[in-house]
Amino acid sequence: MPVGASAPMLTWVIKDFKSVQDPKVIESPEFESGGCKWCVMFYPKGVTGHLSMSMYMAVVDSEDKPPGWKIDAKVWLSIESQSERMVLDGEEIRFDAECPKWGMSNWFRLHKPKDCFLDLHGDLKIEAHVEVVHKSRV
Repeated sequence: MPVGASAPMLTWVIKDFKSVQDPKVIESPEFESGGCKWCVMFYPKGVTGHLSMSMYMAVVDSEDKPPGWKIDAKVWLSIESQSERMVLDGEEIRFDAECPKWGMSNWFRLHKPKDCFLDLHGDLKIEAHVEVVHKSRV
């Protein structure tokens, strides 16, 4: 279940997903939560180029933040189709200079047909929720 109803949400639709020409990573539009900017990083063939999809929530411009910055946040990511929803749910995640993103590198293997996550138009829908619980030096 997603984090609090008031948590900012991103609904990101990758149009005509099958026509995407094998990029290493696709980044969502930025969105704001708790005074911080976020984006979703989606790796259609995984972070290592193997046959699994990967998805992460990332702090935007993390390299420009002051030393010692920290953000504790509840994060919820999903890929949704007409018949199925795959959810990645983090209780409370610490983001910092050493770990500016969180997610799953081998979320699911690509032997599962990618088509099952596409809508009738061939689009892929990703949803993200972030609730910032605490932050310092941001």
